[in-house]
Amino acid sequence: MKKYAFTFSASAEFPEPVRGHAFLIRCMPGTFPFQRSYAHKLVVKPFAALTLISDVYGNEMYSGSIDKPHSSFSFTASGFVLSSKYLTHDPLDRLYLYPTRMTQPSPGMRQLVASASLPTDPWARAKALCKLTNRLMHLTLDASPRTAAEAFAAGQGNARDFAHVFLTLCRLSGIAARFVNGLAVGIPQAHAWAEVYCGGLWRALDPCSGCEVTDGYLKIAHGPDYHACAVERSCYTEADVVPLRNVRVQVTEHVIHTRDTVPHA
Repeated sequence: MKKYAFTFSASAEFPEPVRGHAFLIRCMPGTFPFQRSYAHKLVVKPFAALTLISDVYGNEMYSGSIDKPHSSFSFTASGFVLSSKYLTHDPLDRLYLYPTRMTQPSPGMRQLVASASLPTDPWARAKALCKLTNRLMHLTLDASPRTAAEAFAAGQGNARDFAHVFLTLCRLSGIAARFVNGLAVGIPQAHAWAEVYCGGLWRALDPCSGCEVTDGYLKIAHGPDYHACAVERSCYTEADVVPLRNVRVQVTEHVIHTRDTVPHA
């Protein structure tokens, strides 16, 4: 078991004041069989009363609204996480076997899976597809929204695009796979990876590294694709306003003390 401290800050600057601002935030590492978050807090500016709710996939998120005009919006989540081996015994939901709008395969992706020499064992096949995605794609910081087919055709993308391409290849190969957003040691922005269902377990793979997820990954939420579990969703009265966004993430490993292993309220 390992202990991590995290800080996740995000801000949006609006070119003109907005009002009637309603938002949903998935920003806090959740409590899962392999992970427990505690001593955490969330600060939103301008101030808004927050309500903790769950989405249809079981992810916790915060909802709120700001009625008065404001030119910026920010949140900062911080706290600690105890983490063990990344495995989840959730039952298979067949939803994760089928493509979404963001993960519709292209003919080129279908041809790649059909022609690749892949292992028959599902876990070995998933790891091979993870390495294949890593070899085919070049990691960039471009935040432009794109589908898996578009990212595959471009041969590049951010962590979200890598995850979408990997999800698509897994589902083409008959492996159930779900998108995960979260935080990771050494990565200064929100990260993304995938979980695959093999041998009655959900296991995690990071196509950005081409490797199995081990230490230093803090899971926030999962879903069929990014749009199902996005970090933040907002709507305002001024529909055409495009904010300038900034994100800062820091995850550091800490020494475990006795008080960390006892139950927390």
